[in-house]
Amino acid sequence: MAGLRHVSSEPFTLGFAPPAPQRLGLVEVAMLADFALGGALRRRLGGTRPLPTLSLTLDLTGSPGAGARTLAEVGEVAVADGVGTAAGVIRSGNHVLGHCGAAFAVPSSGSQAELPWDRPDPPEHRSGGLGELTAAERALVTTARRAAETGRSWCDQVISEATADEHGTSVLMPTEVMTNRAGAVQGGVLFAAAARCGAPRDGTRARLVSGTMRFLAGTSAAQPVVLEPAVEHTTRRTVFTQVRLLQDGHVRAVAGLVHRR
Repeated sequence: MAGLRHVSSEPFTLGFAPPAPQRLGLVEVAMLADFALGGALRRRLGGTRPLPTLSLTLDLTGSPGAGARTLAEVGEVAVADGVGTAAGVIRSGNHVLGHCGAAFAVPSSGSQAELPWDRPDPPEHRSGGLGELTAAERALVTTARRAAETGRSWCDQVISEATADEHGTSVLMPTEVMTNRAGAVQGGVLFAAAARCGAPRDGTRARLVSGTMRFLAGTSAAQPVVLEPAVEHTTRRTVFTQVRLLQDGHVRAVAGLVHRR
């Protein structure tokens, strides 16, 4: 994830500043939280321990400020009976933006390569020219340029361009840039796609203030993801929605969302 950095080991903190004049969107915040919460657990369990995400929660009071450094600081972790949990604070500049929490499966065996941002001294990566990028990476650069025109973050623009709304549902066509190391669609991408789908569709502007996603199974990047929203309750300013994410007819994840007008 471009620009993500290890900030502190105690408490475990990850963060990044968006390349000006870009801003950070919900995808980046969700991925930042997921990586930081998992990283804090790996600091306790070992840097190569795989930790599949079972659930991810974000409670937000706003959006990251333009140009402000945004951090996820994890203060508490717990591990027992094959499950690990972590909770933390999301900060933007000098302000608390919200809180995050997650539950992870802790397998008894298995290993994976260490994530570079889990370490305080990650290896240096050489910058290459456009000619050395893959087709997916070149497409991301093009999308980033369009994001500058729309005012969206790079990742939010990627999801917007890959999603079609039809007959009350949304369909996400995953791309290579949305995947994690296992080849599945990254949880932060699914979280943001669900939040987009569950937002009010009456033309009013609304922002996500709370969301919890439960990951039932891995979501492949090889097939479309159908998102089905169901409004559970509405007040003058608040909308409570549930969104189911299906692939090949099977539910892969479920999100409970609260949007505020």
